[in-house]
Amino acid sequence: MRVLGIDGCRGGWIGVWYSPSELGWRFSTTLSDLLTVPAATHAFIDMPIGLSDKGPRLCDRAARQMLGRKFSSSVFPTPTRLALKGKDYPEANALNRQQSGSGLSKQSYYLLPKIREVDGWLRKTSSPSVLLREAHPEVAFNAINGASLCHKKKTAEGFQERLALLRQLDDRVTTLTENILAATRRKDVAADDILDACCLALMVLCGKFQTLPATPEKDGKGLNMEICFYGS
Repeated sequence: MRVLGIDGCRGGWIGVWYSPSELGWRFSTTLSDLLTVPAATHAFIDMPIGLSDKGPRLCDRAARQMLGRKFSSSVFPTPTRLALKGKDYPEANALNRQQSGSGLSKQSYYLLPKIREVDGWLRKTSSPSVLLREAHPEVAFNAINGASLCHKKKTAEGFQERLALLRQLDDRVTTLTENILAATRRKDVAADDILDACCLALMVLCGKFQTLPATPEKDGKGLNMEICFYGS
């Protein structure tokens, strides 16, 4: 088993791969380059896969419900597929409203380039060697912990809380995190990006595979609209 956890960051993408014999990492400006990690069989990415043609995705609603009021805001509203055609925020906002009846938040708009990159890779890769599926770090951390966390991830307390959870799964994560922090610039890769990627790789050590919702919807291109995690 070799699992790749991927998180989008300002400079591109940060990936962490897990196998019983190795815990490694790679930073890349493009997703296609990152997905060439040798022998990775599964990859989980913190970016929407499967874009609605009509309104909010059930998986996003389920994730917010699972996380509760304190952390539900970490699940941004996913743009509709039509919004991907927007050349700027006003156009993307109008297209999203046209298709779903709701506008597009600025947070979601800033994700559009990376969503396009993921969507493009999935649609042009007919027989991918790596199975790429959507996940959400806060959902995964919640499942690992078995309950809501205490601190937001961008605080010092939140960083240590999440690192401690990951250390329970694989104590190599401390050295790996230190190495990535030393080798990358914070303007490219934030500290919480590193833990998010680690979480999506290591969550396979925590119970059984599950999805939100249990029976995922499919979008108009046949892609699952789901958020994957492992838990009891």
